[in-house]
Amino acid sequence: MSQTLQHSEQHTEQHSDPSFEIAAFYAHQMPLLEEREFEAFAQTFTEDCVFGYEGAWQLRSRVALLEGMRGNIPRYGTSTIRHWFENRRAEPQPDGSIRVTATCLVSVTDENGAVTFEPSCVVTDELVRTEEGLRARSRIIRHDLPDPGRYFARLTAQHG
Repeated sequence: MSQTLQHSEQHTEQHSDPSFEIAAFYAHQMPLLEEREFEAFAQTFTEDCVFGYEGAWQLRSRVALLEGMRGNIPRYGTSTIRHWFENRRAEPQPDGSIRVTATCLVSVTDENGAVTFEPSCVVTDELVRTEEGLRARSRIIRHDLPDPGRYFARLTAQHG
């Protein structure tokens, strides 16, 4: 387990406020993806997780998620990727999980400093408490597009 994750979980245990715990989860999780630490990012999901894009595709399992990241993230080359999660709404569920919905922007900064954005989206996570702390059991991303399948087909055509 990474030092950052250990610190994050120890620090979170000192606070009983669920919004702090949720914020700490995302503050730990998303930089792992941005730093291309795929194995550590995948560890923030449960073994049986579901990760996907509404209207496009879904991956089922941590192993499938890891393979998907290794296959998809290289299309960004040496560009820096940042994820901007805003307007988080957390809703405790009867089974003890927490549904977190957030709007998200993804910025991509190339080696020349030019910044582009991916289509804005809504991310819906189902977080569960495990012995290791919060983990995402499900993440479904809904792009703000009328036809997300067409968007992914275009990406596939551009990046093989």
